[in-house]
Amino acid sequence: MAGKEKVLICGDVNGKYKTLFARVESINKKNGPFSYLLCVGNFFGNSIKDWEPYANGSVEVPVPTYILGPNSEKHVSFYAKADRGQVAPSVVYLGKRGVLNTISGMRIAYLSGVEGDKNEYSFTKEDVVQVRDSCIKGQPSYRGVDFLLTSPWPSDICNLDEKAVKNPPAGSSLLSWLAVQIKPRYHICGLEGIYYERHPYKNLDSGHGIHLTRFVALAAVGNADKQKYMLALSVMPIDCFEPYQVERIISKTISKYKLRLSKFTDKCWFCLASPEVEKHLVISIGTEVYLALAKGGLVPDHLLILSAAHHQSTSSVPSTVCEEIKQFKSALKKYFKSKRKAVVFFERNYKTSHLQIQVVPVPIGKTEILKAEFEAGAEMENFNLDELPEQTDLSQIAPPGTPYFYLELPSGEKLFHRVRKNFPLQFGRDVLANEMILNMEERADWRECKLTKEEEIEICQKFRKDYQPFDFTL
Repeated sequence: MAGKEKVLICGDVNGKYKTLFARVESINKKNGPFSYLLCVGNFFGNSIKDWEPYANGSVEVPVPTYILGPNSEKHVSFYAKADRGQVAPSVVYLGKRGVLNTISGMRIAYLSGVEGDKNEYSFTKEDVVQVRDSCIKGQPSYRGVDFLLTSPWPSDICNLDEKAVKNPPAGSSLLSWLAVQIKPRYHICGLEGIYYERHPYKNLDSGHGIHLTRFVALAAVGNADKQKYMLALSVMPIDCFEPYQVERIISKTISKYKLRLSKFTDKCWFCLASPEVEKHLVISIGTEVYLALAKGGLVPDHLLILSAAHHQSTSSVPSTVCEEIKQFKSALKKYFKSKRKAVVFFERNYKTSHLQIQVVPVPIGKTEILKAEFEAGAEMENFNLDELPEQTDLSQIAPPGTPYFYLELPSGEKLFHRVRKNFPLQFGRDVLANEMILNMEERADWRECKLTKEEEIEICQKFRKDYQPFDFTL
């Protein structure tokens, strides 16, 4: 099975080759190596002279680069001398339309030009159908492609998205049809000089697994508004992981074997006075609440806020416990801010015996997409996350005994789901582990992340020392 592949993607270059490749070289040195760079929109500018040093090889391109074809007549001449697609050393014109299959197993569908009459810089319905056929024909278990690269936007892509751009372009109805047919995991486009990442949408189930499509429009390289023009992704090819449908079947099978929870608190793993508690994981102890390192944490500083005495959930604790939980959350927000991180809190009161609030730090740069990713994950599992008013207390909407999933985001937004049945137990971890946030899907299951006791002690000691200035219990 192939592993993840690091990929760079950029919007319209518009002849700013020096700016682009300097940025690519910098990213590649810091976070690479990247396998290749994919470019959408207008790659060339107005002057052939600016391109000549790259075309003749006197200036080296830092990573293999793939570009789409022209979107207007003025750029057609730049492609005239392409030798088997190569317009310069390490720069390849993908072609009018087709599917690129990489060595790692990545499948990249592409369509050059804009919708219009048949010519060198336009595509027609015939072209779109041929891309569809190239993807699907001969594949009875077809699940989708990894990328769809186009220059124009698809039509109606902003529908039903609360954060849609104002006055979006009309887009191409043919591209909308194509995206529905071939189910790309990522649909990337440019041409409009706008950065816009749509709320991920779920594809129709064809019986071979459901996945989400993430639509991203990239701005132009070196734009004056400093809008995002480049993506750096680490992606596992779609054909290299199990479909969600299979994962759900496995989850349901496992859930038949119910875990018998002890009625006695002296057998509880999380009651502080219990002999079962792993005290070497404890970081800070308050009056009613304590902080501990999560066993099998998603990241090294994945923590748990727990009640010292036996309580089922936050919705059922006395006010004194609730207030101390808020103190811990406040202290942790300040601590992680000092580390240039934001923090997500979530609680699953379903198939648990003791109050556990998961504390997971994430990069500050990911905070804007958290809500959309959690909502998309919920949509994938066929349930809704409802946003709660700012002053709403859990006890108001979830009386004691109510099963629920509750989430607090760095933005202050609070999301809630009243669990009915068959709730995915690893939902919070699954979303945070995905490639758009922490990009560590292999760590979604805590059992795959277990450390030795010595390693846990070492992490706890370091965290206690770093956290001490923020610890209100001292």
